[in-house]
Amino acid sequence: MALSNYTELKASIANWLNRSDLATEIQDDFIKLTEADLNSKLRIRSMISQSTFNVTGETADLPTGFLQVRDLYILSGGTKFPLRYMTPTQMDQVKGTSQTGLPQAYTILGDTFRFMPKPDSTYSVVLNFYKRFDPLSTTNTSNFILTNHPAIYLYGSLFHAANFIGGYNPQQVQTWQQMFATALERLEQNDREDQFSGSPLQTRSEDTVSSPFKSTSINITNSA
Repeated sequence: MALSNYTELKASIANWLNRSDLATEIQDDFIKLTEADLNSKLRIRSMISQSTFNVTGETADLPTGFLQVRDLYILSGGTKFPLRYMTPTQMDQVKGTSQTGLPQAYTILGDTFRFMPKPDSTYSVVLNFYKRFDPLSTTNTSNFILTNHPAIYLYGSLFHAANFIGGYNPQQVQTWQQMFATALERLEQNDREDQFSGSPLQTRSEDTVSSPFKSTSINITNSA
């Protein structure tokens, strides 16, 4: 059975399970749980998006679908300066948070960025970030994963379905789980190969980039 769109995926899952009575669960549980796994586990080039926005105060909203920062820059005088990440605790402990100036660091609190020092003017910020995959629905019938790696959706949904239904041979459940993990690993491997070969973004996949969320320090003196 083909797996080129949302309808075909749901039909294939039902066929593999030999169940025609789980249409709601397939749509609202198994596929959505698989998508949650993808957003949690994957950091590949097809997930990278860019947002440019102005900051005039200490905080700014995270963009829609935000998962993780890849790069964050602030523009000043035609020059692009990278911002350093600090944990919220580190930022609170650094003296001089009441100062204003060109921001040098950022942290994330809930659904907002927090910058330090507080901007003394309006600055443009360029954010490269990992964005959630567009979830499948009746109006969004395909996405990068389903188009290029349909086995990920299939085996992930079968694994979650088996845990929901119960009564399956543990070996079968383990097989679906392993096939799901293998499909994810293959995508990430292809992604790394594409990046290091210098090839452009291709349908075979993208590269996993290490997290920029590292503990860093920044020296800002307090004039207060």
